[in-house]
Amino acid sequence: MKFNSNTILTILATLVIAGGAYWYFFTGTGNQPPLTTSATTNESQMHFQTLVNELQPISFDTSIFSDARFNALVDLTTQVSPEPSGRLDPFAPISGMSAK
Repeated sequence: MKFNSNTILTILATLVIAGGAYWYFFTGTGNQPPLTTSATTNESQMHFQTLVNELQPISFDTSIFSDARFNALVDLTTQVSPEPSGRLDPFAPISGMSAK
């Protein structure tokens, strides 16, 4: 049986990939624990709680709502009148017109 060089290269590449997959999955190097641990989670939770505690004393001055200039503002909304909806099937032929 005669093999050309492309067939030999394909077989070698397949063997190398299969060997690498076997080494990765069955030698234990791919079974490492995840990067996040409970210590990291607890540290993250503590950092989040610290940030929340820093935000607790924030307050807003609401005296602007009782200011005369704010109360003098006028609502300029425009009422939108309802429009009739379009045809149920916009691609249907218009009645009274013939399709050409």
